[in-house]
Amino acid sequence: MGDEQELQAALEAARAAHFDTGGAVCDYAALAASREHERLSGCFAALESCDLKRVRIAAQTAFWLNVFNGVVLRDAGELARAGGVREVEGFFVRPRIKVGGLAYSLDDIEHGLLRGNAPKFGHFRAPLRRDDPRLANTPIAYDERMHFGMYCACRSSPPLRAFSAGMLDEQLESATVGYLQRSVRVEQEGALVILPRQFYWYRTDFGGEQEALAFALARLDDETVEMVDRRRGKVKVRYADFDWRLNVR
Repeated sequence: MGDEQELQAALEAARAAHFDTGGAVCDYAALAASREHERLSGCFAALESCDLKRVRIAAQTAFWLNVFNGVVLRDAGELARAGGVREVEGFFVRPRIKVGGLAYSLDDIEHGLLRGNAPKFGHFRAPLRRDDPRLANTPIAYDERMHFGMYCACRSSPPLRAFSAGMLDEQLESATVGYLQRSVRVEQEGALVILPRQFYWYRTDFGGEQEALAFALARLDDETVEMVDRRRGKVKVRYADFDWRLNVR
């Protein structure tokens, strides 16, 4: 089993042992003291010296999603003690992992690699310089659905998933549909649509507000879509608050 397959398997084992069946809430204290945590830590020790050229192009997005999600789980003890990601100083900003000899923060993975070196919300500069060697590891294929596959250990986070290169399209679509059907709210008989906060932070990833609305509606049930369609474009879009509280079991 290769390093990327072992990481996927370790994530699946951690989810099975320490999450609810939907992957939405976790017993972080138990995870931090478990053999599943030891397995995850061993995966990341191996990744420090791995050759990223061996990760197939088709596997790059799945690999980095699993690295991101795995780092969050590996640091479960820190999250349990602090009470959430917002209570850990620099949780997303500080380097947390070495892969192939290069250090990465969670922001480096999300914005520098998975979002194609796009600025983080509220920032204007690309996170990685043009000569940064880590840019060579950017997935060739960008997929905006990755926003709904990234686990950030809070109540508004998408559920934890482990991704496989061979099933990535189906897994991302399933993750996106599931998250949007739980999170999008349609009120005032279709005149108001409340989208998850990700669409506000990263609206340009979806093309703009109307494109984001269309993206979300395409994944809701027919009755809801018809209710919005009857408004003939006279629809107001708002964005839900993001709940950063720890999703502890």
